[in-house]
Amino acid sequence: MNYLTKFMNKLFLIGAILFSVPSLAQQSYGIKVGGQTTGITKAEMGDNQNQYGFYVGGFYTIQLKDNFSFQPELMYSYQSFNNVNVSYTEYFQIGQNDNTTEPRFDFKYKTHLIKLPLLLKYQPNKIYVEAGPELAYLLSVHGKYTDKLNEIPSEDGKLENIKHFQAAIAVGGGYKINDRLEAGLRLSWGLTKFSEYSYIKNFNVGIGIYFLFPR
Repeated sequence: MNYLTKFMNKLFLIGAILFSVPSLAQQSYGIKVGGQTTGITKAEMGDNQNQYGFYVGGFYTIQLKDNFSFQPELMYSYQSFNNVNVSYTEYFQIGQNDNTTEPRFDFKYKTHLIKLPLLLKYQPNKIYVEAGPELAYLLSVHGKYTDKLNEIPSEDGKLENIKHFQAAIAVGGGYKINDRLEAGLRLSWGLTKFSEYSYIKNFNVGIGIYFLFPR
C-alpha cells in the first residue's frame, strides 16, 4: 500500500506541474493540414516506391524561454507505400524482355494512424526549426500482394500481424507567413518495424499549412 501511495503522489505531482505550465506561459493553438509521401528506410535495391497521402490535426504551442517553445500535436495520418521486389538481373535490365521493368513481388500498403509528435521548436524570427520524438498508433493496414513471377493469385485485405505502436524521430522547419498562418516541412524517420515479420521501417516527408487561432 505504501508503494501505491508513493506512486499516486508522484503521479499527482507530475500532473500538477504539467497542468500549471500552460497557465504561466504564453500559449497558442491551431489546426494543420498537408500532403505527404512515405517510403521504406534502408530499402534494398529497387524495393522502395514512395506513395502519397495526407494528414490533418491540431497543435498546442507553449512558449518557453529564448525563442524556444514546446509543441505537442495530435494528427490523423493516411500513408501509403509500396514494397516492390525486383531482382538484380531485372534491375540492370540484363536479358531484356517485354516484362523486364515489371515488378515481380509487389506489396501495396495503405495505413491509417493517429500520431502524437512532441516537438521542441526554436523560432528566432519568421523562420523556425523543430525536432522531437513522434509516437503513433496504427489504426489499420490494408495490404495487396501480387506475385507476377509465379502467377499466384493476388491477395487483398486487412493485415493482422502488424505493430500497432510505432515510434519515430521528427525534424523539420518552416516559415511564419503572418500571425495566423505558417507553412512547414517535416521529415520523420521510423525507429520501429512495421510488423514482426518484416524488415520495413518507414520514413515520411510532409509539407503543410498551419492555421493559428486568435488568443
